[in-house]
Amino acid sequence: MTNSTTTALAELLDHARRHVPYYQRLIPPTPVTHDNAIAILRRLPLLQREEVRRERPRLWSAVGDPRRWRTVHTTGTTGAPLEIVVDEAAQRAELASLMRHVESRIGDRSGFSVLHLTLHLASVSRTSVAPEPPGTRLSKWNLSRAWQLPDEEFRDAVEELAGQVITAMPSVVAALCDRLGRWRGRLTPPRLVVLSGEHVTPGVRAKVAETFGCPVTALYTLAEAGIAGHACGESGSYHVDEAGVFLEVVGDGGLPLSTDVPGDIAVTPLANHAMPLFRYLTGDKGVWVDGPCDCGRSGPRLRLLVARSERVVVTGPSGRGLRMIDLVKLCRQLDLDVARVIRDGDEVVLEHGGERPASDVQRTVVAATLRGLLGVELTVRTRQVGSASTANGATAQATRTAEEAAVEQAGVPAFPAPGEVAAWARKLLVGERDVLAVVLTGSALDPASVSRFSDIDMTVVVDGDPYTEYWRSLATAMNRHVATLRVNVTQAAAVARTPLVACRLLSERHPVMGSLEQAGVVWPTASALAAEGRFWAQTAENILWTRLTSADRTRTDPLRDAWLASRFCLDALRYKFLCEGIRVTAARGVLQLAAESEVPNATGIGHAFAVGREHRPPPMAGTPEADRFLLDALSCVRWLWDFL
Repeated sequence: MTNSTTTALAELLDHARRHVPYYQRLIPPTPVTHDNAIAILRRLPLLQREEVRRERPRLWSAVGDPRRWRTVHTTGTTGAPLEIVVDEAAQRAELASLMRHVESRIGDRSGFSVLHLTLHLASVSRTSVAPEPPGTRLSKWNLSRAWQLPDEEFRDAVEELAGQVITAMPSVVAALCDRLGRWRGRLTPPRLVVLSGEHVTPGVRAKVAETFGCPVTALYTLAEAGIAGHACGESGSYHVDEAGVFLEVVGDGGLPLSTDVPGDIAVTPLANHAMPLFRYLTGDKGVWVDGPCDCGRSGPRLRLLVARSERVVVTGPSGRGLRMIDLVKLCRQLDLDVARVIRDGDEVVLEHGGERPASDVQRTVVAATLRGLLGVELTVRTRQVGSASTANGATAQATRTAEEAAVEQAGVPAFPAPGEVAAWARKLLVGERDVLAVVLTGSALDPASVSRFSDIDMTVVVDGDPYTEYWRSLATAMNRHVATLRVNVTQAAAVARTPLVACRLLSERHPVMGSLEQAGVVWPTASALAAEGRFWAQTAENILWTRLTSADRTRTDPLRDAWLASRFCLDALRYKFLCEGIRVTAARGVLQLAAESEVPNATGIGHAFAVGREHRPPPMAGTPEADRFLLDALSCVRWLWDFL
């Protein structure tokens, strides 16, 4: 144990005794020094997950600036999810530990970027710059939408990984290897792949190394504690990160265990003064490794015996699955204390803890989202239970069933198929008065065009007044049923007043019932499209210019800017082609036509589309690359002006 480790431990114990209510009676009022810090720590009881959940407000420090703290959440893979606050010092320490590990593997302090891959819908792609080494880009890329691309296009998107340092959970990279298997040996390799967050098996390491043709390493990480250990070669052991944690292997009663004796892993994160956790039981098991390491590095070494792995907690009739990480993030956004989710036939029940039942809003959002992920015809209910922590244990057992082979395939987030939504809507609307035609339109028809900002658009053409209480109530009920569904009730005459909408309804549609043509929706004239296009271009130019010249561009979201720019570019191209008599409006068809027609800056338009839909990671806010999206969109709108 290094002197700096015990010094940091002494400072943390003293801080907790003075400023953290939970520990003020547990830590004795004697001075804590470098020499007695470990002895004082080991007199403290082991900290269980349930205790952290119950005592969370009392574990917060009474000093410090909460505005600079970051809230992190566990996924619940080893029990009930937790919410932890982390101060700036701990955030910097975790990043520094990652950079030290990367540098030790690639032997360089500059010239690399770190790209973290995720594969769950709630994760948002973003990019920042690390303070050390100077200028190092740190990006998060949510692959769940790029995953919907056809194989060849997905392979092209993954070329983004070439030459970069990749970090990800083993389950994410394993799924990526399976998808890319046919190109094994033909990919431009990343510089390094760093696996963390789950148990890393030799088989996964070998698969990643074979698929990507680059070095593979691993970290022992926890959301609650940051980086606890650095993998040493392929020995299967981890060097404890003594600068960041004090780690113990303990038996019954919290007694430290000697070398070669397996036990529970307890960690004490040393840098986080916002919410100190002493002797926190991680849910993992390990054993100390004796003897010198072949790498020559000194210090304690640990071998993990049982560790976390991501899991699917329930599957729907279509085989799509809901993973624990997506369930946790959904319930966290709704302030619901998730316990478990179970399915019985066509009914799904989400159980939650807390002092009162879920509200109407919580129930509505949960039901709509779970139906979107698992199946639109399912009935979804919420049920309050006594304790999330006790119920969650049953979930893990209930989901490790004979369905595991299917679950492996269902682990990648998917989107509801148009046919599935149409079948549900058809049953609901058959026999409804005045309905002439119903269609699904927009990006929902093409999974590769779906962004996090997209809706499932359904147009209902009726013969009477579309704004009556009856239609408003029905549309509201349908919108509540499926997440992101937007039902528009209208008349054929109203559609005729919006030429571009009419073109899109007629050219890109999934029929639900009836016929648009028989309902009176006709193709508009070129003059009507041109007139609408001129008015649209003026409005679009004003919107884009206002956003581009906002007071603080560093606070804008490049992902939204890219999506907004792509929308304006697509509409400008639609007006241009439609006025020329080319009846193509679907996004992918328009982009392909733009490339073939030598439209100015078609490459930039395609890039905005790719970033806005997270088929590529975004640039950092406030950079020329981020501004380029809006500038390209302005140029495209002005190009339409010149044509019209």
